[in-house]
Amino acid sequence: MPRQIALLRGVNLGKRQVVMSELRELVESGGYENVRTLIASGNLILDAKLKGAKLEAALETLILNGLGLKTNVFVRDAAELDTIIAANPFKAFTEASPNFMVVNFMRGAASAEEMDAMKRTSLTGEEIKQGANCLYIKFPEGQGKSKLKTPKLATARNWNTVLKLKNALAD
Repeated sequence: MPRQIALLRGVNLGKRQVVMSELRELVESGGYENVRTLIASGNLILDAKLKGAKLEAALETLILNGLGLKTNVFVRDAAELDTIIAANPFKAFTEASPNFMVVNFMRGAASAEEMDAMKRTSLTGEEIKQGANCLYIKFPEGQGKSKLKTPKLATARNWNTVLKLKNALAD
C-alpha cells in the first residue's frame, strides 16, 4: 500500500479541536495502516490502497462519522510532495525564512477570481504563485498581519512542516 499524507483543513483552530491520538485511532479503525500524526494541526501519514480524491472522500466521511467533524482532507503521495517541493518558486526566500513561506494545498488550480482577490488583498511583499494543485505564498511580515483572501477549499502548511511531512513519508 502506498504511503501518503492527508492534511485536514482547519483543525485545532477555535472550537474545531481534535486530539491527534483520537484521530490516529479512528483512522486505524478504518482499516488504514502505519498511521501517524505530525504536529497537532491535522497532518496524517498513512498507508492506504485508495488514492487521491477517493481517499480524501473516505477520510472525510470517516472523520465526520467518528469525530463529528466536517472537514476537507487533501491527500498527496511522495511523488506529488516531491514535485511541490522541487517547484517552489521562492527558494531563496524559503531558505532564509521557512516559517514565512506557505504552501496552500488545493484540489485544483485557483480560479481567476481567487487569484484576483489575493492580488487585491495582498500586503507589500506578499507574493503568490500557482503550483500543481497548490499555491506558494510568501509572507515576509508573517501570516498574522496578512489580509490575504486565500481560497476556501485549501489548507496551508508552512515550509518547515512541508519538509517534515516529506521526511515522514520516507520513514
